[in-house]
Amino acid sequence: MAIIIYTGLFILGFIAGLVYFWHMWKSIGTYGANKSKILSSMIFRAPVVIGAALLGYVVAKFEGIIAVLIGFTTFQIIFLIKKGSQLKKELEEEALKEENLEKTDSKD
Repeated sequence: MAIIIYTGLFILGFIAGLVYFWHMWKSIGTYGANKSKILSSMIFRAPVVIGAALLGYVVAKFEGIIAVLIGFTTFQIIFLIKKGSQLKKELEEEALKEENLEKTDSKD
């Protein structure tokens, strides 16, 4: 029975991470580098994680919070690795384009 409860709370934390980071990435796409607007949009993201942790506490006390946070952290790691790889690839492509542009300009 405990395995089902903790697995459910882990999945809840994973879903909370999905909502949190999806909204954060959407905010970055919308507002660009405007830090004040990104931070103000956190008002909508933070209650998701806090609510999930509180639900974990209600269901399984301290261990429930830990299960939710492990799920959240797992999604966070997956998200950051995926986005980091994507950004690295984009930077490498952009550097290659600049290098080709510089070679073209130096030939002229």
